[in-house]
Parts: sequence; structure tokens; C-alpha cells
Amino acid sequence: MKKYAVAYGIALQQVLQRRATLLMDRVGGVALIVSLYFFWRTLLQGKSQFLGYTGAQMLSYVLAMNVLRSFVFTGRGWELVQEISSGRISSYLVRPVSYQGYTLALDLAQKSVHLAASFLEIGLLILLIHAPVYVPKRLSSWVLFPVSVALSSVIFFLMEFMVSSLAFWTSESGGPLFCFELFLQFAAGTFFPLDVLPAALQTALRFTPFPYMVFFPINIYLERPIGVSPLQVLGIEAAWLALLLGLSRALWARALDSYAAEGG
Repeated sequence: MKKYAVAYGIALQQVLQRRATLLMDRVGGVALIVSLYFFWRTLLQGKSQFLGYTGAQMLSYVLAMNVLRSFVFTGRGWELVQEISSGRISSYLVRPVSYQGYTLALDLAQKSVHLAASFLEIGLLILLIHAPVYVPKRLSSWVLFPVSVALSSVIFFLMEFMVSSLAFWTSESGGPLFCFELFLQFAAGTFFPLDVLPAALQTALRFTPFPYMVFFPINIYLERPIGVSPLQVLGIEAAWLALLLGLSRALWARALDSYAAEGG
């Protein structure tokens, strides 16, 4: 465990050193959130509710998306593709560490910085535009929401790890990774609440892990009735995590069997 903590610390320093990259990432995220915020605020003008959300709940959903995008959807998928394609991954495979655990440590370093930045951005937005914020009334919401977000983050890590591992078999794995990330944010409820979708599509998405990564965690925070209890959401997330963990380990073992260490 100590070696992964060291890897986390080194990665944290590296992320903070790349200030220009971090700044551009955050500016892009803020631009998206501000656009969505004013879009939904315009739709809510003169209405007490919209799609079952009060004004404070809907605008809080938009602000919470910034936090979850920063923490859940920050990852090293593209770096993993490059390391496999270039052959640099060979130097990691001979080390006495689990590459998946090592990658998770680096992933957490990125998430920590982006999470801190997202809280700062939300604080500034609330002060500057006087955004109404929904505050949960139940203690359980304060406890279950961060647990749900933590599970969502690991689920994303495992899915991204598996998609990136396709680079072992094809040099064109960047395409599937790009499509995966784009579809994931749509299906998870990052651009808009999934309530706007047709009922049949909402039902279909519930059989995938995607809505349990953003839509359901935020609704736990907002204390809205979503057809399942918060504890059921956590149970479903845990089940998906266990399944994806098994699949990712099996895929990784098969990938190493076929790895030819090409590149330099």
C-alpha cells in the first residue's frame, strides 16, 4: 500500500506542475456549467417546478454535475492507450506492483486536484450569480451521496481501463475510447437530467451502470423520489463494481497473454 501512496504523491505533484493544462481543462468545464445553468434558469422562469424539480433542485443539479464530472470522469484512459501503443507499458509490467492498482493511484491524484478545483469554481459561481442551492434535509443524504460518488468513480475507472486496454489488439483504440466517453456522459445524465428522455429509454438505461454514475447520485443529494431507494442505488452500484472488476481482471490477463511488447 505504501508504494501506491508514493505513486499518488508523485502524480499529485506532476498534475499541479502542469498548470496550463489544468487551467484549460477547468475553463472548459466552467464554460459548460455556466451555459447549462443559464439554459435551465431560463426554462424555469415563472415555474415552480420543471420535470419534478424545484428551481433550487434543478440548478443544484447543474452545479453538482461540475463536481461529478471533475471527480468521476477524470481518468488516464488516453495515457494508458499511449503507453500500450508505444510499448512503454513494458517497464511497468516488470515492476513488483499491480498495474491496475498503480493506475488507480495516479487516477486518484488527478481526481483530487480536479475535485478541489470544482468546489472552488462552484463557490465562486454561487457568489457571483447568486445561484440558489438545495441543501439536503436528511443526514442520510449527506452520508450516502459521497459513498455513491466514490463507487461511481471506481466504476468509471474500471470501464475506462477496459476500453483503453483494447490498445493491446488494435492501434485504433483511441476511437472507441472517444466514443465511449462521449456516450457515457450522455447516458449518465451529465448534460441534462435523464428525466427528459422517453420513459422506455429511461427504463433501458437502468439496466446499465451509466445512470448510477451521475443521475442517481445527484438525486440522492436532492432527496427526490427516483423509483429506487438510496440504499438500493448503492447496492446496484456495488454489484456493477464487482462485475466490472472481474471482467477487467479477466481482460487484462488475456491482454498480457497476447502482448508482444512492440514499440520503443
